[in-house]
This record gives sequence, C-alpha cells and structure tokens, in this order.
Amino acid sequence: MRVPTAVLCLAWALALGCAHPLTHSKPEAAGGGHPHGAEPPSNDTDLAQLCADEGSFDAATLSENGTMLFFRGEEVWESSRGGLQPHTRPLATSWPELGGPVEAALRLYHQQHPQEHQSLYLFQGEQVWAYAGGQLRPGFPRRIGDEFPGVPGGVDAAVECYPEDCGGETVLFFKGDTVYSFDLALRVTKPRVWPGLGPCSAALRWLERYYCLRGTHFYRFDPLTGKVHIGYPRDLRDYFIPCPGRGHGQGNASWGDAGDRCSEMPFQAFLSDDTGRIYAFRGGLSFRLDSWRDGYHAWPLGQMWPELEGEVDAAFAWDGRTYLIQGSQVSIFLSEQGRRRVLGYPRALQEELGVPSADAAFTCPGSAHLYLITGDRIRLVDLTQTPRHVGEPVLLPHDHVDGAMCTNDGVFLFRGPSYHQYSSVAQLLGAQQPAPPQSIATHFFHCPQ
Repeated sequence: MRVPTAVLCLAWALALGCAHPLTHSKPEAAGGGHPHGAEPPSNDTDLAQLCADEGSFDAATLSENGTMLFFRGEEVWESSRGGLQPHTRPLATSWPELGGPVEAALRLYHQQHPQEHQSLYLFQGEQVWAYAGGQLRPGFPRRIGDEFPGVPGGVDAAVECYPEDCGGETVLFFKGDTVYSFDLALRVTKPRVWPGLGPCSAALRWLERYYCLRGTHFYRFDPLTGKVHIGYPRDLRDYFIPCPGRGHGQGNASWGDAGDRCSEMPFQAFLSDDTGRIYAFRGGLSFRLDSWRDGYHAWPLGQMWPELEGEVDAAFAWDGRTYLIQGSQVSIFLSEQGRRRVLGYPRALQEELGVPSADAAFTCPGSAHLYLITGDRIRLVDLTQTPRHVGEPVLLPHDHVDGAMCTNDGVFLFRGPSYHQYSSVAQLLGAQQPAPPQSIATHFFHCPQ
C-alpha cells in the first residue's frame, strides 16, 4: 500500500483551500469550456510569461465541467484535462459573441432552476452573457440589472455563495469597495461595505472556501462578513499557478500519477464520513469524491487534516470523528470544527483498536461496527466497547484489498484500478467469489473509458 518516494514531493502543509487547481481537473464533456475545438496543447513559453509578470486576472471561475478558468485580456487559461500544465486560448475560440475582455465571471449551480443550473455568466460593462452547454442562451446578452435586479453594471468580480455558507442561494458581486449580495430566490440585492477586504479584480469559491484576487495576490475571506483570514494575502504564483521554481514548501514539484485522478495508480484508502463527504487517499494526497460542483482535484493531506503528513493506509468515521490509520498509528480528527485533531493523537493502533496494522477499514452509516481488513481476512470491532476487542478473522473472497468503504449503496472493496461492490456486509461475508470488478476512474471520477 506504499507509493514510491518520488511521488511524495508534495506534502505541502497548506492552510489554503487549494494547491495548484490549474494542474489536476475533471475532464470535459461535450459542450464544456472550449466546445468549438479540441483542447490546445500547453505552452511553456506562455506559462513562463504568466509566472514572470505582475499582472492580475480579470476574472476567475469554474467551468460547467469543474475545470478552473482564469481570464486575462483576450485570453483564458484553463486547467488541463490530463496534463500537468494549464493551457491558454483566445476568448473568441469558445465565446465568439463576446468581442472583448471579460470583467467578471460566474458559474451558477442552481438545481431548483434548471434554466440557470450550470450556466456560465460572463460580464462586460453593462451587459452579461450566459452560456449553457457551451452555447449562448436565448435572450442574451442582456443588461446586468435586468438579469440581476439591483446589481450595477461594471462589476469587478462575482462569485456564487452556496446556502450552507450564506444561508441561501446567493451571488456576491464586487464593485470597488462595495459588495452587492443578490438573493437568487427572492431576486433582491443588498449592498454591503467590507473595508477589511477591499476591491477584488476576481473572486472564486473553491471547496467551501472563498477567495478575492487582487494583482498577483489573493485573500481568503468569510462570505458573510468579509473578514480576511489570518495569513493572507498570498501570492497566486505560489499556489494557483504551477510556476517553475515556485510553490509553497517543495518548489512546485509535480504530483505525477498520484495527483491524476484518471491514472490507474492504486488508491491506498477510501473514506465516507458522518457528514456524507467521500474521500480517496493516494500518495500523500486526498481527493473529494462527492463534490462534482468543484471538480475532482487532489489536495495535500495537511490541507484537509491539519498537521497530517505521509500516506494514509486505512480510514473510517464514527460518532462525528474521522480515524486515519498510518502504519502502526492512528490519528483522530473531529469531522466538523475545522477537522481539528483530537489531543493525544496519533497513538498506537494496537492500543486504540487492538490490531498492529490494517490494509483497509470501514464502518457503515449509523453503525458502531468497525470492520478491519488485513490480507484476505476481515475482523469485527465493536466501537462502543472499552477496551475494544477484535473478533475472530473471517476469510474474504479477495486475497488482498487496497481500501474499503461503506455507504448507503453498499460495501466497496478497492484493489488496483478496480472496485468490487456488495449490497451489504452480509453479502460480502457470504461471498464465495469476488463481485465483478468495475473501474474506479470511470465510476467514481467520471474519467473516459
């Protein structure tokens, strides 16, 4: 369950919401960010120029397919489908109707309103263009105030704020020092002034965190109050752009196949926690699998679980806590409260669960029964007992697994590039032969077959 050390030049203890979102991304379906042609190759010269200058981006957002878009002048930079570098192309290649630079950009994820859902909005002066499936929606362009009543023209930036973050479906529009909060359900706008944040040339949301971009710097802010988090501003070229020789901690080293969700490198662990979030672990990175809105991207472990480094061998969740097993030790993190590590951890796995190590582990929703897998054997631990005792080993229909997970859809065992699904623990324990293998990349990451 170990990955070669060469892949591990990536344990960046980031307190940032993303590390190089331009480098690993969800593949595009028809009608994606560049529907009018094939993805152009990345250009090292263009990237070097982007990294060397002090210019700012005009706008930033996610595309309809979860790739990251950065707009500058007559060009747009977009994360690559499978490569390790972003690519650039003229705006007119994908959005020929615009005829000029983009001043703000926004993607709406609004399932209650199918016409707006997954629409990409591009702003210029007093007008806004809306695209769905790569095509300009009927009735656009139109005045910004007609589409978003109360919002003035000439906005500098825009970002959607999800209900769990803002109490309702909201769009934040930035113009100078004023923020216009637009309620998508009520269709009303409330202006605010956030002097601590200041103007934003671009804004974006990335996996539950909000960022204001200004020049070559960015600020993480609270979308309700505008308060800037400690430790900001930071330089875009150290985090969002894969600039050679730059990067936080390890000189922007490549994550290689470990960070490419479509590669067939084995995952080392899977986790479905009490909040419904699903993660996959590989080579010191974690992937969020339940966040299609934000694409499927790799994150250093320390980003999601502070102070955690190295590789995760097995993981499970119970009673609002996440257990991450590394070799002979286990760390426990509170699932909420910023995933804070419980005091006194890591500690010996033998003391905590009664086993020296584990290849895989899982609990099912609402159950205190933990299943630990080592080799071709599975053992039961009742997590409500103190001290905990491990049950007798039961033979599995697999001689080895890399990871395991249990959700409302059943039990999943992972090995190499494939997974095997069982409807219940009882079916798994009674199976004489492995369930049919299915592709992890295709079914969990929506990669091309």
